[in-house]
Amino acid sequence: QLILYAADLSRGPDGKVWVLKDRTQAPSGMGYALENRSALSRVLPELFREHKTTKLGGFFNSMMQAFLEIAPQGKEQPRIVLLTPGPRNETYFEHAFLASYMGFTLAQGDDLVARDGFVWIKTVEGLEKVDIILRRVDDSYCDPLELREDSHLGIPGLLEVIRKGNVAIANPLGSSILENTGLMAFMHNIFKFFLNEDPVFKMVATWWCGQKKEMDYVIQNIGQLVVKKIDRTAGSGTVIGSQLSKAQKEQLIRRIKTEPYLYVGQEEVGFSTSPVFTKEKLDPRYTVLRTFLVASKGGYEIMPGGLTRCSPEKG
Repeated sequence: QLILYAADLSRGPDGKVWVLKDRTQAPSGMGYALENRSALSRVLPELFREHKTTKLGGFFNSMMQAFLEIAPQGKEQPRIVLLTPGPRNETYFEHAFLASYMGFTLAQGDDLVARDGFVWIKTVEGLEKVDIILRRVDDSYCDPLELREDSHLGIPGLLEVIRKGNVAIANPLGSSILENTGLMAFMHNIFKFFLNEDPVFKMVATWWCGQKKEMDYVIQNIGQLVVKKIDRTAGSGTVIGSQLSKAQKEQLIRRIKTEPYLYVGQEEVGFSTSPVFTKEKLDPRYTVLRTFLVASKGGYEIMPGGLTRCSPEKG
C-alpha cells in the first residue's frame, strides 16, 4: 500500500495537463506547501479571504489517520518517527517543519536501533519502541546490513523487523521502482488492463529501448526526442536530442545500443509558462505543480493545492 503519492504536473499550450513524473518512494514538498501557505496567509491575508482558499489542515489530519491505520497490531497510540538523512540534506528544513507540525519525532539513522525484532529510539530515559517510520531516506540506504553497506543513513537490521511485521514504513521499501521512467511506456495499457479506462491526464509519450522496435524508433528520431537513463543510481542522465551535435548523437546511439534496456525516449513536449514576479517585473517561466495524495479508506484524498516550482531563469 502506498500511503503517500505525488505527481509532477505541467500544462501544455493547449491547456491540457501532462503527468511528468510519479513520486512514490518518499514524496517531498508537502511541508513546503504548508509553510508557504501559512507565511503567505500572514503577509497577504486579503488574497486568501477574497479567493476563499481551502485550508490544508484536513489533508494532514487524513495523513495522520492513514498512519494510524497501518500501525502494527492496530496499536492505538503508536510512536511515529520521521527518518531524515540529517541537516546536510537539501530538504532538511521540510523534515523538521513537518515533524514539528505533525507531532512526530525527528530522527536520524543512528538515533534508532533494531533489537529483539523491533525498532527502538534512543532517549534520555532509555530505549523506546517505534511503531511507524515516515522515511525521507531512499530505499537502498535504509538498511546497511542488507542493502547498501556504505550507508550511514539507515538502521542495520531494519528489513528483518519489517518482515516480522513489527514496524510499518511509509512508503514501503521498494516502492521507488514505481518511479522508473521505463514504466511510463506501459502505463496506458496498464490503465486499460486493470481499470478498463484511459488516464484522465495524458502521460508524455515514452518508448522503452528494451524492445527492438521501440529502440529503432528512438535511434531514428533521436533529434526530436528527450532521452533518459532509467538507472537512477547513475544520476538522471536526461538529454534533449535537439541540442546535441552530430558527434554527440552518434555517441548516445552507441550507448543505447550497448545497454538498450537502460534508456527511454520521450517526446519533447512544449509547455506553457506562468507569470512569475522577479525583482522588478513579471517574467514568463516554466512551472511544475507537484500534487499530493494520501491513502484513505477505499481511495486517496488529494491535497487542495500543492507545491509549485518555477525555473530560476527564462527558457
